[in-house]
Amino acid sequence: MASCSSISSVDLQAQVLSCVDRGISSTSNRGHSCQLFLGKMYRFGPGNPSSGVSFLSSFQGASLGNARHRHRKHQCKSKVLKLSSQKASLKDNKSEPEFEQQRTESALDINSSIDRRQLLISSLTAAGLPLISNQSMASPIQPPDLTQCQKADVPGGSSPKCCLPSDPVKATDFQFDTSLPMRVRMASHLLDAAYITKYNRAYELMRALPDDDPRSFSQQASVHCAFCQSAYLQKNSNEKLQIHFSWLFYPWHRWYLYFHERILAKMLNDDTFALPFWNWDNQAIFSPLPNVIPAVFIENPALVDNTRAPSHQPPTLVDLTYSGKPGGLDPEQQRAENNNLMHQELVSGAKTPSLFFGQAYRAGDANAPGPGSVERAPHTAVHLWTGGDMGNFGTAGRDPIFYSHHANVDRLWNVWKSLGGRRKDITDPDWLNAEFVFYDENATLIKVKVGDAVSTEKLRYTYQNVPNPWITHISSPLSISIAGTKPVSSNGVASPAAAEATSLLEEIEEFGEEVEGKFKQLAGSAFQSKVKRPVKDLFRTLKKQITDEELEEVLVIQGVEVPSDKISKFDVFINLPDANDKTSINIPEFAGTFVNVPHLGMAPGMNRKATLRIGIGDKLEQLGIKDVSSIVVTLVPKGQGKDVPIVIKGIKIEYE
Repeated sequence: MASCSSISSVDLQAQVLSCVDRGISSTSNRGHSCQLFLGKMYRFGPGNPSSGVSFLSSFQGASLGNARHRHRKHQCKSKVLKLSSQKASLKDNKSEPEFEQQRTESALDINSSIDRRQLLISSLTAAGLPLISNQSMASPIQPPDLTQCQKADVPGGSSPKCCLPSDPVKATDFQFDTSLPMRVRMASHLLDAAYITKYNRAYELMRALPDDDPRSFSQQASVHCAFCQSAYLQKNSNEKLQIHFSWLFYPWHRWYLYFHERILAKMLNDDTFALPFWNWDNQAIFSPLPNVIPAVFIENPALVDNTRAPSHQPPTLVDLTYSGKPGGLDPEQQRAENNNLMHQELVSGAKTPSLFFGQAYRAGDANAPGPGSVERAPHTAVHLWTGGDMGNFGTAGRDPIFYSHHANVDRLWNVWKSLGGRRKDITDPDWLNAEFVFYDENATLIKVKVGDAVSTEKLRYTYQNVPNPWITHISSPLSISIAGTKPVSSNGVASPAAAEATSLLEEIEEFGEEVEGKFKQLAGSAFQSKVKRPVKDLFRTLKKQITDEELEEVLVIQGVEVPSDKISKFDVFINLPDANDKTSINIPEFAGTFVNVPHLGMAPGMNRKATLRIGIGDKLEQLGIKDVSSIVVTLVPKGQGKDVPIVIKGIKIEYE
């Protein structure tokens, strides 16, 4: 639900209270209610007769259905009335500039329990600027009823269900074990012979357990299948529970690996055992190569999966931009594209928690609201590139390399936080208090919280230090040849491509924000749209409270729909209208990507729906266009993405 602080910029008290009555609802998209009304009300202006009754009559909100919502409505009303009274008193005694300044300060005093920055952002939203508010009612995801497992579709009909042991036993709350030694997860290409022997033996023992043992390899694979294929409903809801494409992706997989690792340690009776990580982001050229399938997963029987793509065996380099078809790049080009992809998705394009972790997913929400940067790529691309069992979320847990792959994804969470700035863990209680259940090394059902997973030190493991050169990667300044067009130079400062796109703004239409009934299908070819940037003048008047540096400009591709059972991918370019499927991503104009792994939890024939959000503040500065009023966004289907229907419903820019 939007913060009531956004009410501070609205004059029409009666309409505001009506908005509160009707707009704070238990709909699946809570953040769209009161904030949307208030923003549009102020944008139309209090002097516009259509700003009240006309817009209000078109605003349909669900009624409040429980005590929590009624309390929230009452709280919001009280703040509106108090603020309105203070405003009237201030207005009588102050000039307009003085009044505007103290009105903001009054709003901050009234809402002292809410973060000052969030209050300012919400107030600006009310003035018609498209900002994000993350205030919401308390509704964290809760563990499902394990006795209520439903069919989860998997390839080949190999299993009708992916269900965990379902004895109706109460889960035990997780407790940190401070007696455990600090375990070090090593890079899988650097393992010594003794470790490899132990690692292989651990999986031999796990595979030997009876299939009905929750610690067995088959049951461990079923854990991922169940929660990524929506085998369970959310607690007290008819909505399916999903752990991909939202802010749950990172913490759920951290807990999954934690218990998987502890089970393997139990098999060995060795508490020092730790999973290795597949260091595919490391583009080093010396042997042993880190960015190929590690030898440990090829030469040891218990770690082999014979379904992996034969053409991607060593020395073929991992393609972190993989789209289901060969990219045709030489090793040098592949390493450059991999480095630029990593830089964009962890450094330049993920400067805030929501951009990195993904969008909020609360109890009662429909699944897959939108993935974070790393989940889209490189995570998803590595699944597809490895192929076989790894190439589908329903079967990925059957390949031992899956756990090493996700150990690296988990490591990148720590690396991202080390970069500083606003790169911090989410503080929303609905994230911190979200709960899951897993079976531990003693086959005991354990209930865990997201908030207990944010520190690997408390979980008693760390990672081997390895270089991350992609952090400082600079995309190619050289001329590139775009197939079918003239060469375009990209020097990263004042791109001729950017200048050319600016001159084409009059010719390129604006697709606009999502509205009912509007959509665009990317039928295998690129799509261009002009996108207007919000006015930033109001931000510059509030530098004492919030600076431009604290805000991230976010490109939002709304209403993305792709077939859930198909590989699909499209890349996003800024001010490069001639971009096509041959365009290198190792250029400043590359902004980000969207990738879908076959994901059958919603049944074949259904579409996966999501919103793609990409941080572009650094990108605009790199291109020398941070002060332009509009940009050109080009969406380019790639690989198998050219062969499937990809739908989008809107494109806009907002601030976070």
